[in-house]
Amino acid sequence: MDKFLKQEDELALLIEAQARILYHKISTLPVDTLPFPDLARDYYEGRHNDRKFFSVQTAAELLYRSIKLKNKPVSELVIMDYGAGMGSLFLLASMIGCKTVVYNDIIPEMTEGARVMAEYLAIPISLFITGDHKETIRVLRDKHIECDIILSRNVVEHIYDLDDFYGDMAKGQPEALIYFSTTANFHNPAMLVFHKRLHRKAELTFLPQRKALIRKRLPGITEAQQEQLAAATRGLAMHDLDKAIDQYATHNTLPDPGLHYSNTCDPSNGLWSEHIIPVSDYQKIIGPKGYKVSVIPAFWDTHNKSGLKNTVGKVMNTVGKLLGDKAGLKTTAFIYIIAEKK
Repeated sequence: MDKFLKQEDELALLIEAQARILYHKISTLPVDTLPFPDLARDYYEGRHNDRKFFSVQTAAELLYRSIKLKNKPVSELVIMDYGAGMGSLFLLASMIGCKTVVYNDIIPEMTEGARVMAEYLAIPISLFITGDHKETIRVLRDKHIECDIILSRNVVEHIYDLDDFYGDMAKGQPEALIYFSTTANFHNPAMLVFHKRLHRKAELTFLPQRKALIRKRLPGITEAQQEQLAAATRGLAMHDLDKAIDQYATHNTLPDPGLHYSNTCDPSNGLWSEHIIPVSDYQKIIGPKGYKVSVIPAFWDTHNKSGLKNTVGKVMNTVGKLLGDKAGLKTTAFIYIIAEKK
């Protein structure tokens, strides 16, 4: 079997050894018979079951990179896997011997599925939290838990208000290194085109929802006005959408949907359909909260079922290394967004 990490230092060897054990554990996980909630089972089968190596590899990479940067003994680390779903990260963090491992997800069925999986695999998890970042910070505060590292994979692109998220984290978990990964890479032309297609498809659902909300709030406006306002409020949800509707009713002003690029979100809860923004936006949002911000390329999956995809992935990984961190953003499959307290 291929290695999960290419490095050979003490930390890498520790993570590598436990990653191999975890891979073999989940390879025999009886997904069909364990008492998972249906949502958790479907998610695991759709996102992880056929990509077990990549799931463990991304967990190993995130742990290795973040722990090296934090420069603290593993046995002293408090790590949270934010928006963990049914992934491998929180499991591997416990297996390598972190002092405290916190699991978080906003969906109760995911939390229950993760709890069932961890118990079956006999991997102890210190705390399970269900809730958004505000609820999570409250629970951590009440339990007097200060995270050293907050990790996540493919979560940041769904957080509605990044300014609010990083601002709250800076105050509520001030010592934490926040190390996220996402496939929403604005600087890779192929990924940008792919995400624009996702947004157009999502708008087929979200646009009618905004129109219905506008009709309910402003029953006296014309169909043409409804269409205009619904189109202009793309990317707005909840209180922001209410505010935009009120502004239109009072001052006849429309928001600029171009501020959100092609992005769109569920107007009822703000869940983005794969929010994709440039590095400069991350820097503008996160930097003022007292963080040093870095956005660097990650890697391509080279353990697909398709041999052609694996070959392409290996070539792209080689190209990315030659290009370096800045130019490599144009070719990488996903990126790391790193917020390190100054």
